[in-house]
Amino acid sequence: MKNFVRRLKNCIKREQNKNLEAKYFKKYAKSAKHHSYKSKDVIMLRLDMIGDCTMFTSTAAAIREFYKDRKMTILCLNTTKFVFESLGVFDRIITMDFKADDVDFAKLDALIKELRKDEYDILLQPQASKLPVADIIAAAIKCNTRIAIETKPGNSKAEWINSVNFLYDKFIPYPRGEVSEFDYYKAFAVGLGIKDFKITCPQLTYKKQNFIEGRYFVLYPGGTFSQKFWPAEYYAKIAEFIYKKTGLLAVLLGVAHEQWVADNVKKNLNVITAMSTIDLTGRTTIGDVIDIIGNAECVISNDTSGAHIACAVKTPCVVIVGGWHYNRFFPYHIEDIKPEDKIPIVANTDMYCYHCDWNWDTIGKRNEGCLDRMKRGVPSECIEKITYEQVEVLVDKMLKDEKI
Repeated sequence: MKNFVRRLKNCIKREQNKNLEAKYFKKYAKSAKHHSYKSKDVIMLRLDMIGDCTMFTSTAAAIREFYKDRKMTILCLNTTKFVFESLGVFDRIITMDFKADDVDFAKLDALIKELRKDEYDILLQPQASKLPVADIIAAAIKCNTRIAIETKPGNSKAEWINSVNFLYDKFIPYPRGEVSEFDYYKAFAVGLGIKDFKITCPQLTYKKQNFIEGRYFVLYPGGTFSQKFWPAEYYAKIAEFIYKKTGLLAVLLGVAHEQWVADNVKKNLNVITAMSTIDLTGRTTIGDVIDIIGNAECVISNDTSGAHIACAVKTPCVVIVGGWHYNRFFPYHIEDIKPEDKIPIVANTDMYCYHCDWNWDTIGKRNEGCLDRMKRGVPSECIEKITYEQVEVLVDKMLKDEKI
């Protein structure tokens, strides 16, 4: 009964938010066009999560270089500010202190008030899977020209997309089919006019960390969705394997609400490895995480931001990946690989139901058993089938290849 009431309340809230989003968009869109502001500045919106923003960093740097003669601002989530600060290319970073899929309209009012103090020549919207709040903000910002990549239906419904498309002065087509997120970025960069753009690894800077004394490796056993979690007992076995091979300390990372995951890993450790394990779950900022991963010997991670950060700071990584978005985020598809780059090593098990796109209707048609698992919040079947032995082989090879 409690679950039913909660779902009902969430449904009502979503409908209320949809009505408010439409109201906000109309308020600002009706006067958004046909202005002639004197500003030559550029503002770019990137209202996505940490992993996505980390993947975008090398493209963001290329776009910044393309507009090097102009002042450039980026608007991002408060949680991703450290990513763009670490990149270090923007003149100004403005943050949004709520999630794009859970709009706080009082905070949105305050943000729009701040944004409307300034004028811009060009607004860039490079996110193919944006949510409606991105269009509201794009309408509210005072600018002459709005350039966007086409919106991929999903986070925004087709009805919304069709009703707001008039706002943008130029649309850049997104590549169709099962393509990498990097291909979306390339399409946007080339569409802007960066003709020689090549996909390169993400890039972040880091500094010395002050949490751990001695050499260590990182475990990232959590993530956004519990359906992505490789079993905690396997992470414990991998920690023991690496400790036995190298004598390195193990460091557990994650956000506060993932403490239960870290606790499950720790309770499966043998005594010796447990004594050589440091749990920093919920005790770090994103800036701290970048520094810790940057100074680590290697990273073992679920499909989450830890693996993207590892690549951006050139730390070797093995990442456990399911089939829901296979090829979109992992494996990486990089055109211009430098000798010093560390492309994440992917552990996966091919299945007939790959590319379900987290769509429950699709999952139900392809794999009813997995749909039941998804609803219960337990690891999907394509994660469950990735064996410990499979990952150990990849980790062992990484340790040897990197001389760890």
